[in-house]
Amino acid sequence: MAVSPESLSAALSALGPAEEAVTAETVWAQSSKFFLSHWTSRWPETLPLPPVLDNPNTVGWISRQDLFDLGEPIESEADAVNFYVAVCAWGAGPSAQQTYRSIRPLHEPGAPQRLLEGLRAAAVGSADEGYAVFDHSGPAKLKGLGPAFFTKLLYFAAGRPTSSDTRHPLILDKRVAVALGWEKTFGWQTSEYSHYLDLVGQLHQRWRPDLPTDVIEYTLFLAGLLPYEPNM
Repeated sequence: MAVSPESLSAALSALGPAEEAVTAETVWAQSSKFFLSHWTSRWPETLPLPPVLDNPNTVGWISRQDLFDLGEPIESEADAVNFYVAVCAWGAGPSAQQTYRSIRPLHEPGAPQRLLEGLRAAAVGSADEGYAVFDHSGPAKLKGLGPAFFTKLLYFAAGRPTSSDTRHPLILDKRVAVALGWEKTFGWQTSEYSHYLDLVGQLHQRWRPDLPTDVIEYTLFLAGLLPYEPNM
């Protein structure tokens, strides 16, 4: 899908002056606080508690840097569940409602196996192929796990992007969509995610080609903050 000049112009406006762009280190340091009790109180009885929740503290903190590290050695279903929880804890933050929504997919039959298979498939395929694996009819589809969170899985599982990696899987959520001026703010098809990556690729060329593309995603995320929403 071709990127229109209007879409490109609107996105560049949302990004702001190129000289004011943050560094990749700033993006990767983005952290979120979460409450362990929000997770453990509704944890599926059939699953062992993952290491990220096996903590005597009541509050946890996790950053993008931490999640990149966790995404490197995913070799088992237990690894996949631990990674899923860590990523969702970062995304949901202290919100009890968002946390409960993140727990629901783990109650689905075969959830650990599907997560592992999906992450393995995403690791060897393109960003578009990874999206399709978790999308509506994909083999790793889990009820309740939508694009706003499974694109986080794809992003962190792919590792830290470099400035030359112009089609790295990126997070696409409501706030990014709002910043881009999209009417549709959830439930995107694989083709729409592909269009998003096309747009980011062109933004990268015109805005800050010396920085990784997740700086663009992060900047759009901040630009899409609504008055009634928390920062994370």
